[in-house]
Amino acid sequence: MRARQPALDFGASLPHWTRDIELSHMLNGISVVVMELEPFMNRVMRRARHELPADDPLYGDLETFVRQEANHTLLHRQYNQALYDAGYQGIEEIERMMREDYTRYLKEWPLRELLAYCEGFECLGPIWAEFLFEAVDDLFEGADPAVVDLWRWHLAEEYEHRMVAYSVYHRFGGHWLHRLVTTFKTHRHLQKYVSMCGTLLLAADRKSMTPEQVAESKAKSANIRRRLSLFILKRLWRVVQPFYSPEHLKKPAGIEHYLSMP
Repeated sequence: MRARQPALDFGASLPHWTRDIELSHMLNGISVVVMELEPFMNRVMRRARHELPADDPLYGDLETFVRQEANHTLLHRQYNQALYDAGYQGIEEIERMMREDYTRYLKEWPLRELLAYCEGFECLGPIWAEFLFEAVDDLFEGADPAVVDLWRWHLAEEYEHRMVAYSVYHRFGGHWLHRLVTTFKTHRHLQKYVSMCGTLLLAADRKSMTPEQVAESKAKSANIRRRLSLFILKRLWRVVQPFYSPEHLKKPAGIEHYLSMP
């Protein structure tokens, strides 16, 4: 593993960077969530690394993990600034709510619970990588290639470091039943905020639409959510199995291009 800092100029077409604003805003909403989530995960991983001896193989992996996530945050901060500049109101409130949640978790939860939350998110990384590399070419037709590159680079590194959160969670006492429960708790928590943000962004755009256009937009949103949900649910089944490990998950086609970026 290594941390990359690709030079991506992706702000020109945000927030509507695909032909369907519904897909744009689904991923825009995820970017808002990522800005609070990944710094939280880095705090957790630094706490875990502090508990490990420096010669532990996981010690170096955690260092690379933190650097990768910090680089993601830097670019998503630029991404989200484009949403602020576009005049969407309410994003900062969603970020504040998430920040308060994570501040409370860091104060109140034991390390194993924090690591379980992180693994609950990280197990989605390879699934999202497969989705964005192999299952959405039709949806990305005509999209800004720089924004596509941002998302695919991010998910390529999520695939690359897929073993880190899993391994450190188990190193600190994680087990299948606990992982099963906390994975669904994590997904429920994150989905709440992703949905809030996507709804906020779409509602702002729909104010200028006709009733017929609003109905069409809602139908597109439902179709995209259905398509994504079916894709994820089929793969989450393997994640919740007792003997699951992300080690041997299939590498998505086209990922090597992004793993060779500087």
